[in-house]
Amino acid sequence: MSPLSTSRLGITAAIMGAVAFVVSRFLIDGGHTPTAVSWVSLLVSAAVAVMILWLGWTVRQYRAGSHPGLSALRAARTAVLAQAVAYTGAIMAGGFGGYALAVGLEWGHAPRREVAISALVAMLGAIAMAGAGRVAEHWCKIGGDDEDDAAPPDVSPA
Repeated sequence: MSPLSTSRLGITAAIMGAVAFVVSRFLIDGGHTPTAVSWVSLLVSAAVAVMILWLGWTVRQYRAGSHPGLSALRAARTAVLAQAVAYTGAIMAGGFGGYALAVGLEWGHAPRREVAISALVAMLGAIAMAGAGRVAEHWCKIGGDDEDDAAPPDVSPA
C-alpha cells in the first residue's frame, strides 16, 4: 500500500471538480434548476472525520505501546480505511466545489446564491474529511525502524 500524497488528492479533487462543473453547467444551461446541497452532508462528513481520527489515534497509541489490546489486523484495516476516507473526501470536495462554481456563476440570483453557498459548506466538510483521512493514515504508518522496511543484506558471492 503506497502512502497518500497531497498532490494525488489535489489532482483527484481537481478532476472531479472539472467534471462536476461541466456536467452542472450543461444541466443548468439546459434549463434544469439546481438544488441545494443538504446540510446533513456537512454533518456526515464531520462525523466520518471524527470517527477516522479516533480510529487513527487508537492505532497511534498502539504503535506507542499504550494500547496493547489492539490487533495488528485492525491497525492495517484502519490505515486502509483512512486512505479510503481521504480519497472520498477529495472526490466529494471536488464535486461540491465544481457544483458551487457552476451555480455561483449566477451569484446575482438569490436562490442560486443560496445553492452555491450550500455546496461550498458541503465542500468544506469534505475537505475536513480528506484532511482527517490523511492525518489518520499518517498515524498508521510504520516507521523506518521496522525490519520489513530494511534493505535486504547483500548476499552476492565475492
